[in-house]
Amino acid sequence: MEHTYKKLDLALSVLRTKLIEMGNLVIGQIERALACLSEHDIPGIRLVIEQDINVNRMDIELEEMCLEFMALHQPVAGDLRFIASVMKITTELERIGDRVVDVCGAVHSRDDGDSTDSHSEISQMAALAIAMVHDSMAAFSEADTSLAKAVFNKDREFDALHSGVFSRLMSSAKGSENAAHATALAFLSKDLNEISEHATNIAEVVMFMVDGKEITHMDLHERRTMR
Repeated sequence: MEHTYKKLDLALSVLRTKLIEMGNLVIGQIERALACLSEHDIPGIRLVIEQDINVNRMDIELEEMCLEFMALHQPVAGDLRFIASVMKITTELERIGDRVVDVCGAVHSRDDGDSTDSHSEISQMAALAIAMVHDSMAAFSEADTSLAKAVFNKDREFDALHSGVFSRLMSSAKGSENAAHATALAFLSKDLNEISEHATNIAEVVMFMVDGKEITHMDLHERRTMR
């Protein structure tokens, strides 16, 4: 029986390590894409896009590992929540990878006379989006609900920033000489917003994994008052 428990713990540990590895890969992809965007680095962006295949590969591998684990070990209670959470988080990370590829498209639309870094609010949004993904994966790695709740707080800050930025950029795109550039930045802000939403989803999954609380349909106030 002890041997069986050791095999179970090892399998769970491998899954945990693999998911953390996928999270680190995705975070690195976001950081590289935004750096290339700032520097108008076309070759660098091509490399980021090519590396997305690794994110997709890890998504498939983790799903197969989870299905195999369930077939072999028939987990219950906390272990079952863990496996379900890993499967949900891999999906969120894969979708973040897709959004990173969309961010890469903004490099080709960038105005050479106007750096993305000159838009301080876009830069703030990018930093917040990265921090939210990092914090949500740290929450998973440490099974720490306080880190998950920190993501919810950042999400509130992000939403307020995005709302103002997106509306102003879309307004400036109308009848403007820089309409194409303003539109590209507006869609960049939308891609960053979607990344932040996926990070929030991961934090929600962590809350479920640790406490068994399903909070997907809670509003922000309910999340902030959770104990």
